[in-house]
Amino acid sequence: MKLQTALTLILATGILAGCSSMRATSEYNREFDFGRIQTYQWIGGPEEILDTADTYINEDIQKALDTELANRGLRKTSDKTAADVQVAYYIKLQEHQEYASIGMDERDFSGGFIYSRENNNWGYVERNPDLNAYTVEIGKLTVLIYDADTGKRIWRGNLQTEIDRSRPHDKQQARIHAAAKKLMDRLPATSN
Repeated sequence: MKLQTALTLILATGILAGCSSMRATSEYNREFDFGRIQTYQWIGGPEEILDTADTYINEDIQKALDTELANRGLRKTSDKTAADVQVAYYIKLQEHQEYASIGMDERDFSGGFIYSRENNNWGYVERNPDLNAYTVEIGKLTVLIYDADTGKRIWRGNLQTEIDRSRPHDKQQARIHAAAKKLMDRLPATSN
């Protein structure tokens, strides 16, 4: 699967479920003056947190983050000396099991020790489980912002959402943009 398709599907599919299914958190350096930020530069994520087995980087996510940073009055630059801050992001994917109740009718109540009218005696019958298990894919987007002068991290934002790769591409794109907005709304006010 192409890298772009993988990431697009990751965050985009959660968008249809609505932003309420997205959980965003952030932390920041309260001593840093975010109002002085005017420019930013993209950098690669820290190597100690990147695991190539389950980490993906996607152009669509970066474009959505660019849009949100621009909406906050920030200008992108490729020149490190012109950047006030440096921005990195990465995505982690994880699967886990979820369970849903099975609809029951009277036939489903057989199981365990039961009395058989046909044989006129008691016997043991296995019962079907009350729950269906299914796998859910969770995507976690982390954005890190560093002071370009000191190299110290000044902000970290995390967004976690379920991924549904079966959604149409346009819905996935909308989900990516909604995720970027929800996460960047947690950034303290900048020069905008």
